[in-house]
Amino acid sequence: MDAAARERIVTRLAEEIELPVVLEDAAQQPIAYSPHHDLTDAIRRETILRRSTSGIVVDHFRPFRLPERARPFVVPGDAARDLLPRLCVPIRHQEVNLGYLWVLLRSAEVTEAQLTAADDARTSLLRSLLAEDRVRESETETVLDLVSGDPERALTALTDVEARGTFPTGRRCRVLICVGQAWEHPPVRTSFWGAGWAPTGQDQLRAVTEREGIAVFTAGTDHLGVAPIETALARLRAVAPEGERLVIGVGSLVGGPAQAPRTYRQARLAVRVALTETDLAVASWDRLGTYRYLTQLPWELLSDGVDDRLERLVLEAPELATTAEVYVRQAGAITMVAETLHIHRTTLYYRLRAIAGFGLDLGHGEDRTVVDVGLQALRLLGRWPPP
Repeated sequence: MDAAARERIVTRLAEEIELPVVLEDAAQQPIAYSPHHDLTDAIRRETILRRSTSGIVVDHFRPFRLPERARPFVVPGDAARDLLPRLCVPIRHQEVNLGYLWVLLRSAEVTEAQLTAADDARTSLLRSLLAEDRVRESETETVLDLVSGDPERALTALTDVEARGTFPTGRRCRVLICVGQAWEHPPVRTSFWGAGWAPTGQDQLRAVTEREGIAVFTAGTDHLGVAPIETALARLRAVAPEGERLVIGVGSLVGGPAQAPRTYRQARLAVRVALTETDLAVASWDRLGTYRYLTQLPWELLSDGVDDRLERLVLEAPELATTAEVYVRQAGAITMVAETLHIHRTTLYYRLRAIAGFGLDLGHGEDRTVVDVGLQALRLLGRWPPP
């Protein structure tokens, strides 16, 4: 059963009982919803407007212990907060929670006819959600085998992909990885499935694990358009707790799914950079610059490679180290550096002389490279910037 079929079931139920209905997945993210039937409240409006359930709404229902519920029950309304009562019909298979069917109520009373109609819809939706859950498990297993680097597992995965007959195995592809503190929250993982990492659903394969989300997606050119990925990432952030980061690493374009381990490895290295650069949301292997070398070094060698003069500057004068970093990134443009640091040009010249006192003359290209590459290495090591 596809999304359109689920939408028809939800709409049919709403028409039968003349009340608004919403179908949510196990992470309380909306899958389908009916027309209003002249009845709505704050939660319904926000969910439909955002096309996702916010963390505030999820927290509102937390005291009702939704994942543990097996039978229909009514959540009371709250007129002061513009919240109507609603009937919750859990959709479960054995001990597996697959989703919820919500019916917005005019009062806290539910008739037997309404319960019967909702249960009939639940039975139909159960089959659909269970089938989809199994498809996702299978797709996750296929992707994990594909990127594993193990020849036998990869061969099994490639055979499976070809048997599906949907993903274009003859086209070049990339791998992206999504990680971050917010990944721990189920709504974020669920949204990863629904996000469009490729122009069409047939051009992507996804895997969701406790540690990360992985997408293998086709691409027709060597140029990576980051905008679609950032749009998909925004969808995940919409359901993430405020202040918790999500970042994406993207590997290079390879000849096809058989080379997925290579682009997956690059995506893992790119995401490491995204986690260390606080102003970076999407890190592409194609644009990592010197990080492409640094991320492939063992940590001990990475640490040994940092110049002693820079080590001393970072430890004894972190403000000067910050100045040196901005100076290098702005290619020595004095006005731009001073504006970025919010200091006077005279102060900047004073700091440059102080940096030279540590043996680093930023007028020399070699010393600028020492600062640029050295600070990148310290970022990867978690030693820069200072807390």
